[in-house]
Amino acid sequence: MARAPKVFTWSDGFHRYTVAATSRVKALEAWETDRDLFKEGVAAEAPDAPDAKAALAAPGAVIRRAEGGLKSAVDKLPKPKVKKVDIAAEAKRKQALAEAEAELEAAEVEQRDAEAELERRRRALDAEAAALSDSWTTRRSRLEAAIRRLRPR
Repeated sequence: MARAPKVFTWSDGFHRYTVAATSRVKALEAWETDRDLFKEGVAAEAPDAPDAKAALAAPGAVIRRAEGGLKSAVDKLPKPKVKKVDIAAEAKRKQALAEAEAELEAAEVEQRDAEAELERRRRALDAEAAALSDSWTTRRSRLEAAIRRLRPR
């Protein structure tokens, strides 16, 4: 006696494929696939599938039904989880940000003051160097003049 066919079904998101076959192997052959859709969890035995009666009326024939298209497939996707805002953590982050910005501002002021002090000292050294050079030029001229006077002619 031949085994009674079972109803198997799977969906690619756009169509539902239903077949009545005596085994999973026969169902995969009817669907003409090399993949083991049962092992992947995509196909299953479904005696109460919407096309079960039509499949049992024509064992081995694949019944194909439109399944809702892209919108239906997208609607079945899991919804993104909304992040809960931790008010305390957000306040702490904002406080840390304000402190870091204040520290940066203070560091910038400190850097500008240090650069200004360095520039003031540079000018003072330049003025001291110019005074030293002038003093030396004057002294050297005086000493050279004294030497010229004292040399025999």
